Amino acid sequence: MQEPEFSYKRKKLFKRLNKLIKVVKTILSDSYTSAEIDSIIVNTTNEIETLLPQIPYIGSKDNVFLVDFLDSIMLLALFKELTKRGSSVRDVGQIMYMVREIQASNQSRIYNFLAPKLMFNSVIKNSYKRKVNAMTKNAYPENWLMEFVEGDGEEFDWGVNCHECAVSKFYKKHGGEEIFPYVCMVDYAPFNVMKNVEFKRTQTLAGGGPYCDFRFKKGGSTPRGWPPEEREDFQYE
Repeated sequence: MQEPEFSYKRKKLFKRLNKLIKVVKTILSDSYTSAEIDSIIVNTTNEIETLLPQIPYIGSKDNVFLVDFLDSIMLLALFKELTKRGSSVRDVGQIMYMVREIQASNQSRIYNFLAPKLMFNSVIKNSYKRKVNAMTKNAYPENWLMEFVEGDGEEFDWGVNCHECAVSKFYKKHGGEEIFPYVCMVDYAPFNVMKNVEFKRTQTLAGGGPYCDFRFKKGGSTPRGWPPEEREDFQYE
């Protein structure tokens, strides 16, 4: 990763980290002392600094999933620190889900009102479709490999098939493969919170599926992704 791309990603990641820290402190307060939490934050931040230079180039700032990728690096660093302290993989998975759920709940009412409408706006959808289908070329080996799927308006309105996952690739290389099936479950959190969107998925790459089948339908509701055992797409060995 080269300048100025490195500087941009570092600035973006640590800006998001400052918001994440507040949420993590709240969640961890039931299990750790203030001093322990401060130590966890310091060590997690140091791990992020270690991982940051190893982030692969997956396209420019217009990569629609760049923010998700940077968030996943923060969660990977947190996973490493908490498991060193004796937390089980599942417990860390639950913390990750709670982090994303709280973040989604903290979005403004206006955002949660408009987001579902924009998801099914034809202009926005077509723009997203072009960006997703551009990934079918797989110009960057460490990027996602996806295809947009048109729905019939009854079973679903539109979807995405993910054949390769940038987060999965990075986790496998940096000691996060064990936690990854739980990371997938955080996808449910924002849609469960914003309402009026039905998000479904029957399989994931992390669970051994040939691809992740994201499906979205206007109206309806999305279940929580926790506990993951209640979701069809969760598989953990």
